[in-house]
Amino acid sequence: MIASYILIQDEAGLAAIATACREVPGVPGTASAAGSRDVTARAGTRDTGELARLVTSPARPPAAGGAR
Repeated sequence: MIASYILIQDEAGLAAIATACREVPGVPGTASAAGSRDVTARAGTRDTGELARLVTSPARPPAAGGAR
């Protein structure tokens, strides 16, 4: 498995973005973060191409609201 940690700055609310991220296929978990980012999401895929598409996809779950 190829893994990536995605740092997310959130405007909607920590619980909403963490829950929304866990609903995305390939994102098994999230954690709160200290500093300039609010949530860290762990993404995992079978290959780097699939991981790149997951990480850079503009599609976001509806609950993601103001995530950047």
